[in-house]
Amino acid sequence: MEDYEDIWFQHDADIECLTAEKISPVDIHRRMQTVYGDKCVDLSTVRRWVQQVKQDELGEAAVLGGRKRYF
Repeated sequence: MEDYEDIWFQHDADIECLTAEKISPVDIHRRMQTVYGDKCVDLSTVRRWVQQVKQDELGEAAVLGGRKRYF
């Protein structure tokens, strides 16, 4: 079984990529529910993370770099 840090890292990467593609938080959450099921973060968390991603400089490969993680 995956540990929660791995799952949250995947969520973080998904949210960053989909935000860069201009996908709305509601649609991001819907997609994540399809993939992660009951391990998916709730919509309010997705909205908060999307806001934080938008405040960062979009276009940087921050998932692998030094950007803070949102969980």
